[in-house]
Amino acid sequence: MSIAQRRALTGSGLVGGTIRNLLFELEHENQKSRESLKDNTGRIKTSQLKILRETDPWELLQSAMGRYFQASLSVSPFNDLYHSYIRVSLVKGTWEGTRIRKFPKFKPRDLMAEGSGFLQWLSVFSLALDPETDVLLLDEPDAHLHSSLQTLLLSELENIAGRLGKQVLLATHSTEILRWAEHSKILMLRDGKAKYLGDDAARIGLFAGLGSEFSPRLDKLKKTKRLLIVENESDARFLNIIASKLGLPISNDVVVWAWTGSSKERKQLFRQLKGDIPDLKAVSVRDRDSLEQANVDPTTLRDKSETNSEPNLKLRVWQRRHIENYLMCPNAIARASGKEADEVRNFFAQNHALAIPDNFTNQDVLQAMKDAHGKSLMETDKRSVEREFGVTKFDVAAALNPVEICDDLKVVIADIRAM
Repeated sequence: MSIAQRRALTGSGLVGGTIRNLLFELEHENQKSRESLKDNTGRIKTSQLKILRETDPWELLQSAMGRYFQASLSVSPFNDLYHSYIRVSLVKGTWEGTRIRKFPKFKPRDLMAEGSGFLQWLSVFSLALDPETDVLLLDEPDAHLHSSLQTLLLSELENIAGRLGKQVLLATHSTEILRWAEHSKILMLRDGKAKYLGDDAARIGLFAGLGSEFSPRLDKLKKTKRLLIVENESDARFLNIIASKLGLPISNDVVVWAWTGSSKERKQLFRQLKGDIPDLKAVSVRDRDSLEQANVDPTTLRDKSETNSEPNLKLRVWQRRHIENYLMCPNAIARASGKEADEVRNFFAQNHALAIPDNFTNQDVLQAMKDAHGKSLMETDKRSVEREFGVTKFDVAAALNPVEICDDLKVVIADIRAM
């Protein structure tokens, strides 16, 4: 495409339609730069290669691809006498600092075979690296991206702006980006006025003021005045399954707010929301992670590390490291997978040196059960329950009998229902 055609597509919000051209030109200019730096032996001095890798757009792109996606791009030679489109392939492998070592059996595939989130990230990144572009105005480039990719996109755009002397302005409603960005770089638009945030605490007010057009849950929250803050949507789904098992279902009036913020941040969020919803009640529950056990009340699960004078806000922390710790019940896993309970017990003992005690459901269970990395054991480890027995944590939750449900879960469900 001509530059005019590409600009027309980009101006229409269709930068994805120009991605092959952008990548071809970035790679072509890189090859020209490399040729110009070669000496009589065909080599590039180490010092010059270092500068090239730190400033050349194609080198920066390949570095980001390798670090974040363990992949690199390969652009095939193009001749307009024979080729009707530019061929760009993705190569997967192991990033070794300056290049990708391709997986032995991996067959490179066309770029467009990748997921939409990856292609969106790549489109924005390539456009930012385009030497023809000095100023980028981006309208919610984070939309439809996983939260981890949102923050990576922002950090790399900031890196590009600093290295290549570009200016980037983006509109966003992403709470992940608002949490990550330096407060002095956040320009808040409200009531016809614009100002940069004056301090770090001011960002909390943005979460409550994103607007009902972009956050329908705020509309519902103003009606129901009942809020449950969890780390992710799957935690809320798990709690709903357990509550139903106990015959104590959680009302649909409870609005779920998925956020990984600390208890302190959640308290600030509650106060901001309370300004618009005076009768608001909320329960916040988080994984304990690395928080000291002494900071969790052994009966109520109150987060003792954070002072809280809000009577309608309950800050709760699981006594066990992760919410998944409450699913490590051999009998339930056996029922969900069709295996024997002894086989499940042996799996935990032999692969993770963990003996599941008879008082598994008690609040005063052995510390080893509280400190176990439940998320890894249930889902992400190479020898996890999910991989070994072919069942998800939701399958296990659905297989629990009421007597196998841990007391900590009952405490939190009672708190939620008390709202």
